[in-house]
Amino acid sequence: MQKKSPQIEIAPHFNQFIKASATGRRLTPSGKKIAPGTIVNYRFAQKLLIAYEEKYMLTLRIQLLHKASMRMLQQEKNYWKRFFFRFSSFLYNDKKYHDNYVSGVFKILKTFFNYLQNEKGFMVGNYHKSFRIPLQQAAPVVLQPAQLQYLISNKSFLNKLTPSLGRVRDIFVLGCTVALRFSDLMNLKKTNLVQTGNDTMLILFTQKTGTQIRIPLPPYVMEIINRNKKKAGKYILPRLSSANMNLQVKKLIKLAGWDQPLQKNISYRGKMNELKTKTGNTWPFYQHITAHTMRRTAITTLLMMGVPENLVRRLSGHAPGSREFYKYVAIAEEYLNQEVKNAFKKLMEIPTEDATEN
Repeated sequence: MQKKSPQIEIAPHFNQFIKASATGRRLTPSGKKIAPGTIVNYRFAQKLLIAYEEKYMLTLRIQLLHKASMRMLQQEKNYWKRFFFRFSSFLYNDKKYHDNYVSGVFKILKTFFNYLQNEKGFMVGNYHKSFRIPLQQAAPVVLQPAQLQYLISNKSFLNKLTPSLGRVRDIFVLGCTVALRFSDLMNLKKTNLVQTGNDTMLILFTQKTGTQIRIPLPPYVMEIINRNKKKAGKYILPRLSSANMNLQVKKLIKLAGWDQPLQKNISYRGKMNELKTKTGNTWPFYQHITAHTMRRTAITTLLMMGVPENLVRRLSGHAPGSREFYKYVAIAEEYLNQEVKNAFKKLMEIPTEDATEN
């Protein structure tokens, strides 16, 4: 009679997974500590697993496959196939989550299974690799170059700004130029500024990836820095939380008059659906703008202005082949294609004299 392979319960090992990640015993592939925000996401995923177990009155387990027969392998495959179907239904139907969040939860579960396999040495199989959520990504909302130019140089608009909105405008314009994540932007210090000849460079190592970034600063950015340097202490910019920035920047963009309707779409079970406001209307443009719009706008603007992709990636810290980065490439290409069409249209509108043969 074949000896049955041992099983382990998920709950205690998921606890160990979180603890190892939080204490630094488990590191990222690059050797860095796991970010606190990632640990928070792990804990949310853990709560969802607990809620799922309580709803169905079961204990999730993993069959270790050291000496598994073909029959056991097939049984385990069916077990995780059923789990994927029921747990994803639980997230969609009970929790009302959309594809982005559901996909993120399953990504954490895949990381957990890899931890058991690679760091604990458990033979758990590769069934977790089939945890895939169909996900459509809506195009990120960015400011067009003409809109960014308006925020930089339109005097009548600048004169309408209150002191608080003026500070928000300064942060937003600088963020739309340097392509940094908001956390990196808020942590910029005067020591990050390096004079090279007649130019000023911004030099830093990003928090998330540890990538060194060197950014030449244009004159309008130096005006912003010089205007705020006395008030910001050791930092370059006034300090704002991301939540406060998200609220204030919407007021700034609304004041600029950019309130045209723009659909807010979200992927649900692989299909794009429009999210409406509480009154059932399409969201106005300014309601789409957040602190992250700065980074998106900076990347897209550089691409639209013809800066080569590899240089933009070096500034933004994206890895080669990054799916996230190529969303911006697609937006830039659409813009450039439209500019080419406009150029040909203007060409055909040039008045010409009828040519006659003598």
